[in-house]
Amino acid sequence: MHAAGWQVEAIEDVNFLAPFKFYRNEPRTLNVETVIHPQGDILLTECRLTGCRVLPNQVEPQVTTHFTGRVRLTKQPARIASARAAGTPRGTVIEAAAIYRAYFHGPAYQVVEKAWWDGNHVIGRMAQNLPGNHCPPELPTLVAPRLIELCFQTAGLWEMGLQGRMGLPQHIDRVRILRSPDQVDGTLLAVVTRNSAGGFDAEVLDTAGNCYVDVRDYRTVAVPNAVGAEALQALQAAMTQEVVAAVA
Repeated sequence: MHAAGWQVEAIEDVNFLAPFKFYRNEPRTLNVETVIHPQGDILLTECRLTGCRVLPNQVEPQVTTHFTGRVRLTKQPARIASARAAGTPRGTVIEAAAIYRAYFHGPAYQVVEKAWWDGNHVIGRMAQNLPGNHCPPELPTLVAPRLIELCFQTAGLWEMGLQGRMGLPQHIDRVRILRSPDQVDGTLLAVVTRNSAGGFDAEVLDTAGNCYVDVRDYRTVAVPNAVGAEALQALQAAMTQEVVAAVA
């Protein structure tokens, strides 16, 4: 279906069920299934990404559902959140060198330049001059994947620094893309808060406080022993006893 004139208002109820892996550097086919439900002036699109593999000594291929979610399309422009300042670094600042001793991401997704605690939030500053996100580079993306990843990784620093665990994405209630990152002039910051339900809420703001991405109730699943002791201790040392007391 060609949805001319429609734009993504939100991505909702996203479930990360199983990672999609490439084996022995061989290509694989992604299958994306969508079912579109018109509802008045919006389109709701139920989405599912599956992969198929033939395993050794098995005749029937194994079909795995990797991700599910719902895309909300509208013809109305996004409602832009009110501007508010995100603050400047204070206390101990965690630099990228320490962050990526703990994380496993390659250069294109080492998106956190530095991070810090402001008394209520963990804030991650977006790295500059990253390698290309995709190839060919002229193809557009609609949902700013590296800005969403900035929220994920900043939330992960909270978990590693305060809870001593690494978590991988499990669920997001909602992601809204409010502005294109191409519009920014300066630095972008992910401001992450722990919500009352135990998940994370996050906004990506510029230094004037304009909101580009809004993430609600991001949740993770713990990965045991995923972080080396030295890297974990460095992150925990950056979170002072005052911070631990404030969020306990």
